[in-house]
Amino acid sequence: MPHEGTHRDRRPGVRAAYWFIIASVLAAGILLREKDSDFIARLRLLGFDVLQQTLPRASDPDYPVRIIDIDDPSIKAFGNWPWKRDLLAKLIDKLFASGVRVVALDMVFPDATPSALDRLPEALRKSPELKPLLDKYAEAQSPDDVMAAALSGRRVVLGIIGTSQDAGSTPPAKASFATIGENPSSFVHEFLGASVNISVLQRAAAGIGALNWFPDHDQILRRIPLVMSLSDQLYPSLASETLRVLIGAKTIRVRTAGDGGFTGNNGITTVAIGDAIIPTDADGQIWIHFSRHDAKRLISAADVLQDKALPHSLEGRIAIIGTTAPGLLDLRATPLDPVISGVEINAQALEQLIGAAPLVRPDYAKGMEIVFTVTSTLILAAMIYVWGARVAAAVGFATVCVFALGAVWAFSHGLLIDAVFPIMTNSAAYILGTGYLYFEAESERNRGRLTLRRIAQEMESAAQIQRTFLPREIPTGPFDSKFDIFAIMKPAKSVGGDFYDYFLINDRKLGFLVGDVSGKGVPAALFMSVSRTVLRTIAFDDEEPGCVLSKVNSILSRDNTEGMFVTIFYAVLDLETGVLTFSSAGHDDAVLLTDAQGCEPMGHMGPAIALFDVAEYPTGTRNLSPGDTVVLLSDGITEAFNIDGRVFGLERLVKWLNKRTSATSADIVHHLDAEVTRFAEGTEQSDDITCVALRFIG
Repeated sequence: MPHEGTHRDRRPGVRAAYWFIIASVLAAGILLREKDSDFIARLRLLGFDVLQQTLPRASDPDYPVRIIDIDDPSIKAFGNWPWKRDLLAKLIDKLFASGVRVVALDMVFPDATPSALDRLPEALRKSPELKPLLDKYAEAQSPDDVMAAALSGRRVVLGIIGTSQDAGSTPPAKASFATIGENPSSFVHEFLGASVNISVLQRAAAGIGALNWFPDHDQILRRIPLVMSLSDQLYPSLASETLRVLIGAKTIRVRTAGDGGFTGNNGITTVAIGDAIIPTDADGQIWIHFSRHDAKRLISAADVLQDKALPHSLEGRIAIIGTTAPGLLDLRATPLDPVISGVEINAQALEQLIGAAPLVRPDYAKGMEIVFTVTSTLILAAMIYVWGARVAAAVGFATVCVFALGAVWAFSHGLLIDAVFPIMTNSAAYILGTGYLYFEAESERNRGRLTLRRIAQEMESAAQIQRTFLPREIPTGPFDSKFDIFAIMKPAKSVGGDFYDYFLINDRKLGFLVGDVSGKGVPAALFMSVSRTVLRTIAFDDEEPGCVLSKVNSILSRDNTEGMFVTIFYAVLDLETGVLTFSSAGHDDAVLLTDAQGCEPMGHMGPAIALFDVAEYPTGTRNLSPGDTVVLLSDGITEAFNIDGRVFGLERLVKWLNKRTSATSADIVHHLDAEVTRFAEGTEQSDDITCVALRFIG
């Protein structure tokens, strides 16, 4: 943005309006952040996704959590899902035989397995002949009993699913809860009912964990809950319950803190399981630091059942039984993978709970981000105001990099810090602040243009007035055929300080002169008009040129507080006799051009007018012959510079005039003007150019 002057040059109203805009941007930003509108939340989550994609978690090469995958090969080998529960019991037996520490089933068993007797026609079931056989068959273990026996006494965790409808009584959780602070049930996600396991499996399992997840608005799963409420009672999730069973803890401790405020977290702060203290969001969820899908984490259930799994691949590990088969619809989206199985998400969550700590969104994060945003925005706004948009743009870009790199650094240390909000606020302040200052600068330029246009019009009017002081016609009289005179004046500005004049003093005497006032522009033009008027008034007394200049000096030197002065070459030609009398007040740019002697410079004869209160000016005399020419000019000709820095000079002028001794006065003036213009081509005219040529015809 063009930067006009400094901040001190700006009007107080502009300064007040600018800081009002910046304050409004900050107020709007803070209000939106406090309200946490859907738009702000979406951008924040997008920023977190970028961090996940920039620094994905590396998979633990030991794979402490193994997924026992009911995949397509398993379904082909053992039949369609759901499998018989005695087959699942066999799978569980195989897993514990391989040395797993905990088995978690990412599934729910809400219905009992139908007995084969239930499928017999009622007539056969009541047949007396078949009764002994049927009674013996009924005493045999059902698939549910077989599976319950496989669960009993082992570290096995089953799932439970919260529902929006009350489905009857929900069995109590296997884990007990201890709360510190407010009741956490008011903060966690709540369900009216639950889809539970059949009672025989419920009793046999060592733990029961909820399988519910809560994707964000874009259906991307970024967090999983550690606790939730089912039918008004706290329940652990499958991941937290598996950790509890692994550790052997009886109680899950939930801490709540704060009443919100500027930085506080009104809700759950930590969930403790044994010695593991896990920071959570206010609703009891943790952020997962995802790794990309890793096929090495999975072992086919068919390989386990057929004893094909690699030796020691399960020993000392947690096994989660689930499915990645697309047809079973247990698929989710994460910041790293658009399609990933739900069981793998649980596995990654468990890896973080037992190993590397999960990501943490600190309870002070929002307050810290607001403080950083306000501080950086005010600093950036001050730089825009003081140094302009270019410097501020560089600083703003550096600030964006600092926020972005700071967020990446914090993420690498397990902290989620929002860089999007401060970057957006800084950008909004930059755009609106620079936009307003640009608008004001353009308005100021427009005002300046109008002022300059008005001044130009006034200067043009002044130039027109100045031109009225110059003679418009050649004087006429009895001897007007005895001379030829021509003159031009080209001011360096609209108005200048040079002037010329010629007039008949009486029928036989012609006065002519050239003057050059110190300075340029309007002051010089005003002093010129006064000088010309005074000289012309005195000249009509028909005195010698030297006496005229002396009187002019005595008048103009009075009250000359500005210290201005004027150089004048004044001459009087007797048209009848050809006698030329002349005097110079500091003006030595005059040449007599004759056929016999060529060019004769007529030099300095006295000081400039108005420098001294009293000054004497001698009068010189020359007898002109027919064809002689007097050339009076200003130093705008002799001191004209070319593009190489050389001056036109008196010597060049004399050489040029020597070639034109027979030219008319108009030819001399026009061609001299053209020669000076050609010489100074490519440079700006630095001084007024004035030239008068008088040719005595005789």
